[in-house]
Amino acid sequence: MTTNRGRKDVIRDRMAATGESYNVAARNLKAMKDTAATRAAVLVQRWEPAESLDVPCPCGSTCEPGGTCDRCHARHRHVKRYPGSVTDVEVWADRYECLGCPASYTLAVRLPGRPWGVAGAAVRGGAGEEAVQARVFPGVAHPLLRAEVGAERDEDRGR
Repeated sequence: MTTNRGRKDVIRDRMAATGESYNVAARNLKAMKDTAATRAAVLVQRWEPAESLDVPCPCGSTCEPGGTCDRCHARHRHVKRYPGSVTDVEVWADRYECLGCPASYTLAVRLPGRPWGVAGAAVRGGAGEEAVQARVFPGVAHPLLRAEVGAERDEDRGR
């Protein structure tokens, strides 16, 4: 277990080596600890749809490819996965498209143990109310949130 003093020493060492501010160095060290989870999240999101419905879906989880379209009676194929919530990091959205017409639909799925980011409490508002705020892993494309980068924000510079 690392003490707070030990953690601060590690952050200061990184600051000296990279020239980063204290907050950026701390955030980048945290991101390094999350690299295995980051890699897993990128693999969960980035895959190519199967050429045929006769083979298992390459998404790596349970999905429902092959459902019949209500419009043209063709089958649907699982084509994409992206984060499906702004606060719950284990919720993903699976997009299915019809092979015969432009119809499509999206299903929210929970993938325990395969988060797309890290959620934590953040103080917001003048009353100091806590709210859940999610941070997207680098490399994961979220439709509503941006992935965190190493650049400093105004609050990191003390403004």
